[in-house]
Amino acid sequence: MNVSAQPLPARVTPDQAGWLMLNTAKLQVAAGYQFPPEAFQVQKWTTALFIENPRGYCLNELGTGKTRSILFAFDALQKAGMVQRMIVLCPLTAMRRTWYREILLFFPHLKATILHGSNREARSRKLFEKVDIYIINHDGLEVLQESLMQRDDIDCVCVDEIGGYRNGRAEKTKLLRQYVAPKDYVWGLTGSPIPRAVTDVWGPCSCLTPHTVPKFFTIFRDQLMLKKGPFRWEAKPGAEERAVSCMQPSVRFKLSDVTELPERVIKYYQADLTSKQKYVYEAMRKQSIALVGAHKIDALNAGAVLSKLMQIAIGYVYTRDGKTVHMDNTPRLQLILDLIDSTQRKVLLFAPFKSAVAAFSAFLKTNKIDHAVVTGETTLKRRDEIFGDFQDTGRYKVIAAHPGCMSHSLTLTKANTTIWAGPVTSLETFQQANGRTYRVGQDDKTLVAMCGGTPMEEKMYKLLAANEQLQNRFLEIVEAITEDITR
Repeated sequence: MNVSAQPLPARVTPDQAGWLMLNTAKLQVAAGYQFPPEAFQVQKWTTALFIENPRGYCLNELGTGKTRSILFAFDALQKAGMVQRMIVLCPLTAMRRTWYREILLFFPHLKATILHGSNREARSRKLFEKVDIYIINHDGLEVLQESLMQRDDIDCVCVDEIGGYRNGRAEKTKLLRQYVAPKDYVWGLTGSPIPRAVTDVWGPCSCLTPHTVPKFFTIFRDQLMLKKGPFRWEAKPGAEERAVSCMQPSVRFKLSDVTELPERVIKYYQADLTSKQKYVYEAMRKQSIALVGAHKIDALNAGAVLSKLMQIAIGYVYTRDGKTVHMDNTPRLQLILDLIDSTQRKVLLFAPFKSAVAAFSAFLKTNKIDHAVVTGETTLKRRDEIFGDFQDTGRYKVIAAHPGCMSHSLTLTKANTTIWAGPVTSLETFQQANGRTYRVGQDDKTLVAMCGGTPMEEKMYKLLAANEQLQNRFLEIVEAITEDITR
């Protein structure tokens, strides 16, 4: 647990006197806010940090109630006359199912609207409706930039999953930096402050707390990392602590600080490859090892090699013309079916490729398993319907999905089993997707079942389960796969 806040100045000078009076008022607001009986102590502490600090970060783990903490803080500050209106920037899947739903159920006195849709003019009109909270997806900031710049009364900004702005030189980060600069209150939320590299914090910090990081990214990178090759950087000792210390003031609580959740088991399940899979996989593997030995595979194309090996192992391979070839993968399909049948509760089934999601859906349909599919092509309206039916009704035994479409802000505790048909290369995606079932509200033992049939997949799962990054380790993984897959 880590809680940090701006300290009182040792001496009060004339220019600090106003700040001290304001800070005292904030302390009174934080102390006097009436929380509902069900609020966790963690939420109260998190709320106090945001009330007392105009800029701050919530780094709490998944499932600790970050959304409601932000709403508590805004509600308290608005009632005290310190803020007028708030805009929430969040992932597409979190707009209605998370933020709008929380406001509707627990803050009925606050009015909110969702700014989303293909009609830009309609969105602009909704923006000028006088409500308390505007909810917008991250890409919507660019769409409504001109209209938003005219709204001085929106003086509070919450950036949910601020880790998405880790590329400080991206246009969307530059736009956020410009937009939040004059705002009175700006809060950032993420449970994964350094999802890929220690330098990931520079982008968010350059927007929210620019005084905590150097002005230029290259200076920050050189302070925290050492160059080990043309495309490879390694963190210096203590770099992780240095990176997180830039996100100040901040609060960090673990899920165990909130409640005692039932046990969670993360387990690897072996599904042997068929003879056709073994033949093709082994040929591809040997070619990859030969290319590594000849120094013809580098960090730029190693990802493509791993992707092809994973497709073969799962059983659905993309061809050069964009079509999909199905390779007999009966053992993996049977394992997935057995895992689904082993629980009376609902199930999340993740596959790292869209073609595999479609194929698994066809398999579930053949076996008469009530399910829904969520991929990047699933509309926001349809996603909301699926998640609502899955969590709130008896409909759907399984959601088959690409994990990138369900890795943030969703509560799906009616499921107690998460099945990975194959590994992903992103630790953040793996952790976030697993967090859909393991969070407050879960009342049953949960299982994360990692399905694989090759040493490469097993090694990737071990890295993910150990909270290790796979980025920049592609070569190491490929080089390590020298075992005979038949074992």
